[in-house]
Amino acid sequence: MQRLNCEKFPCHFSEQDCSLCFCPFYPCREKRTGGREKDDTWCCENCIIIHQPEVAAMVLDSLMNGEEIKSVWKKLEARL
Repeated sequence: MQRLNCEKFPCHFSEQDCSLCFCPFYPCREKRTGGREKDDTWCCENCIIIHQPEVAAMVLDSLMNGEEIKSVWKKLEARL
């Protein structure tokens, strides 16, 4: 899904899934995502994981089914 009128679109790549316009795992501090420390803050500008359609669907479905964030993060870590 894409929200074409978003002022940040595309924030990562074309064909991205924008179902989650924020990351529920921020700050993950997981360098395998492409994120990094920048100016004493966790910077996600190189992370495209949450916008991959299959990942966004899994995260949304899991959260909507009442799974805890920690549990959903463990599923996501398995994909990294």
